[in-house]
Amino acid sequence: MTETGDDFARSDVFVTSFCHFPGQEPMEIHKVVRGELGEPNLAVMPQLAERGVGADPLGRSTSMVSDMGFDLQPHGWRIGVGDGIDARRARSFLRSDENLVADVLGAEKKPAQRLKVSVLGPWSLAAGLYLSHGERILIDHGARRDILQAYADGVKQHFLRLRSSTSIRQFTVQLDEPELPGVLDGTLPTASGYRTLRSIPRAEVREVYAQFVQTMAQIEGTSVIVNLPGADTDWIKRVDILHQAGVNGYLIDPPSMNHPRWERMASLIESGSQIYLQLLTPGMRAPGVVEGVHHVLRPWQQLGLPLTRLGQLTLMPATSFAHSSSSQVIECLQHLTGYAQALDQTRVDA
Repeated sequence: MTETGDDFARSDVFVTSFCHFPGQEPMEIHKVVRGELGEPNLAVMPQLAERGVGADPLGRSTSMVSDMGFDLQPHGWRIGVGDGIDARRARSFLRSDENLVADVLGAEKKPAQRLKVSVLGPWSLAAGLYLSHGERILIDHGARRDILQAYADGVKQHFLRLRSSTSIRQFTVQLDEPELPGVLDGTLPTASGYRTLRSIPRAEVREVYAQFVQTMAQIEGTSVIVNLPGADTDWIKRVDILHQAGVNGYLIDPPSMNHPRWERMASLIESGSQIYLQLLTPGMRAPGVVEGVHHVLRPWQQLGLPLTRLGQLTLMPATSFAHSSSSQVIECLQHLTGYAQALDQTRVDA
């Protein structure tokens, strides 16, 4: 690995994970994360949804929308109103987690440089929020534009707070987009449930991503990766939109990949994109190093990709650790680290 100033030009294979963990004690999770995903791997900022309302992915992401109040109603999170008690709880969780990260990293002898944070993608956030009169914000072009711009700014402010209180100089933001297919295909129900919302034009979807990427780029060393649902039959079309918008990293779930998808992945790698390969299911038997590495190298070589490009690959579990024990988390990450080291040796020997 080489470094220039605050930027890191990586060429080695490393490991990361999803950010969701079980339990209600973040300090215990931090101990596991820092132990298994410390440098040179890519550590994550843990999220513990079991702490309750406001710690869930939608509540956490909504708390990052700049200068807009929100509250929780029976139909879901409503934005553009005064903060309710659940909003204050969500903001408290966020600030507490930011302070804890600073404390944990501040206690380490070798300053950490890199961190991955997971939030909902802008369109999945928009799909989950409601206007003051109870309809989804997706129905109102002006509202969704203003809210998503405020969201990008709020995520940036989150990183700036972490940057000022920690040694972190390189952020990776993972955008989880489970609702993107419904947004693009017009299959999301209205608040009443009697009809569906109109599909959002591709050009607008692409523009929102481009603005998000540009906002994150204002913080030097920040990259954007996107997690799309593997079951989506139009996965390639969604990737094309993201790539056109400047997204440079994608999560890949091998069981969902067919030949056209592998071909698209190869073209992404050739264009310089980073690929986050989901390999192991926590709690299930992990293949040995030779077999595990073979599972990665076989499609890589079938696609004609040079081994020297293996450094564009990051290994991670197939699912989050939200329902895993600490021992399962540790075992899974240790197996992945073994694969990564072997793959990196393959890259060096190429």
